[in-house]
Amino acid sequence: MPTSTTTKTFASMQQPIEMSYRNEAPIANAFHSHPYYEIYYFQEGECTYLIGDKLMALRPGDLILMHGMTLHSPNPSPNAPYIRSIVHFDPAYVHQLLQAEPAAALLQPFEELRNIRIALPEAERLEMERMLSEMAAGYRSWQWSSGSRPSRLGRFEVRFLELLQRIGEWCAEPVSERAHGSSHERLVQDVVSYLEAHYRRDISLDDIAAAMHVAKPYLSNLFKRITGTTIFKYLYQRRINQAKILFRFEPQRSVTSVCREVGFVHLAHFSRLFKETAGMSPEAYRKRIAEIPNSKEESHA
Repeated sequence: MPTSTTTKTFASMQQPIEMSYRNEAPIANAFHSHPYYEIYYFQEGECTYLIGDKLMALRPGDLILMHGMTLHSPNPSPNAPYIRSIVHFDPAYVHQLLQAEPAAALLQPFEELRNIRIALPEAERLEMERMLSEMAAGYRSWQWSSGSRPSRLGRFEVRFLELLQRIGEWCAEPVSERAHGSSHERLVQDVVSYLEAHYRRDISLDDIAAAMHVAKPYLSNLFKRITGTTIFKYLYQRRINQAKILFRFEPQRSVTSVCREVGFVHLAHFSRLFKETAGMSPEAYRKRIAEIPNSKEESHA
């Protein structure tokens, strides 16, 4: 089996491309988001992945493209290996490597399809494995220097651009979402869809259970088993993530205004949960974003 190569757990991006190949490390189940794009390839194990308002029961060979700032969290089975390869990249770096038109074409699947899963057939799986293995071989020796477009592309950068090109070709074919395999998954998907539609409101477990036509204890236990988190932890993380997006794109908004906009009733509750998630108060985060527009978010993928 190929060995795992990784530099960190992606606490922050220090380079415009960061790669983790055949990573088997356990994870702390936590929802997170980041402003950079992600290529996630599931290789072995059992895992349910919640991305935005989509619940995905993964199978080996599933390729996921993630657009920036979408809340996501994997919930792998503790009874099986969790092996995945991940590439995080700054889309601005693709524009640095290439002219505007070809760069835009390579980024198109991420920007138009947004958080799509592609179930690769056997031949494409072998091709994906080969491309990732070749990228990993050059990753450790890849040297990146900031500044203008490089005079020549290195081996790792060429392999990375080839991967984006091949992903674009796969996405040019019809992509259909795999149906949920069980009634339990369908119910949890319905809950996630309900929360996405109503997270700005002051909602209770009674409201959710009534909308799903099931008992509260059953619903709570099922959601935790399928996703690895509770309904209200997910709801609060969804609100906090939306607050981060508002601070990023509307830094002139007040903390109180954002608090109300994302569904919190009490400012103190919002501030406490925001600090637990982001490591700083909403006001400090808003100021940092305003001063450093391209600062990177935390991530635990």
